[in-house]
Amino acid sequence: MEILNWLGFAMLPIGIIISILLIIFGTIKEVKFINPRIPLGRLFFFFGSGFSFVVGVISLKYGHSALYANSISDGLIYNILGYSFCIYGFTFFFMTGMRRASDIGIPFWIYPTFIIITLLSRFINEEISEFLFLGMYIFLLQPGRINN
Repeated sequence: MEILNWLGFAMLPIGIIISILLIIFGTIKEVKFINPRIPLGRLFFFFGSGFSFVVGVISLKYGHSALYANSISDGLIYNILGYSFCIYGFTFFFMTGMRRASDIGIPFWIYPTFIIITLLSRFINEEISEFLFLGMYIFLLQPGRINN
């Protein structure tokens, strides 16, 4: 039971690491749905980012529920649901941004690097990180090769 509680506690970092490994696998093996080199239009980026954010919040709810599960079956169900939503949500979040960056014409690896720098700048000054996030999304909403 303690292992299931620990897995619920560590859901977010483990889910992000698995998402990054899936993206690396998709880039190396050229898998169609997890290849960041495929361009993505503005409209799909806007809706995809919002959808992946909601899925990520749902995964946090299940991770919290797995922490306080009373039985092994409840903990297992909450962990399976939570990890499914977490991996799907973060993979979708990174893929929409990386595909949009690829559509604009910048290298796709710039997007996760910029997110990491923005999150680390939050420790220095919170207003700077908010402006960096806003600037990133304004930049990603400019027209690219696919004009939708």
